[in-house]
Parts: sequence; C-alpha cells; structure tokens
Amino acid sequence: MSDTTNSSSDATADQPTETQHVERTDVGVSITVQLKRGSGTRDEDKIKGKVKAETLADAQEDMDVLREYLHRIAEDARQIQPEVRDD
Repeated sequence: MSDTTNSSSDATADQPTETQHVERTDVGVSITVQLKRGSGTRDEDKIKGKVKAETLADAQEDMDVLREYLHRIAEDARQIQPEVRDD
C-alpha cells in the first residue's frame, strides 16, 4: 500500500520563494513640538504637532503655521473646565 498524498511541507518545499528588496530613503527635515499644561492626571492638556518638509526653511515655515494652530487649540482647551458638583 502506498501513500500518494503530498504533505503540506512537501508542497511548499517545491515552490520557489520570491525575494523582494525594498529601499527606503528619507530626505528632508522633521520638527516635532509638544505642548503640555498642568501637572495632574485630570488637570493637564497635551497637544503634539509634527511637520515634515524637504528643507529646514520649509519646515520652519510650516512649524510657524502649526504653532499658531496649536495655540488656538490650547486656548479653546483652557476654556473647558470640569463642572464642580455640590453634593
């Protein structure tokens, strides 16, 4: 009596494997700014922003725009105060 079924390891061993090479190139500049206000777990605001650009000058220009945007968000967040409950 002979076994004519192929096991899964035999089937994959006969198949050629394909090798793919991926080359990653990062060019340019990345700047990250993090803003934190308060110190307690329930009394702090964290805002983080990041810009990427091809040149430092472009990144600085984008960061100026981002900084103004983050400033507006921080001002809005400061206006939100937890409700004090009188029990």
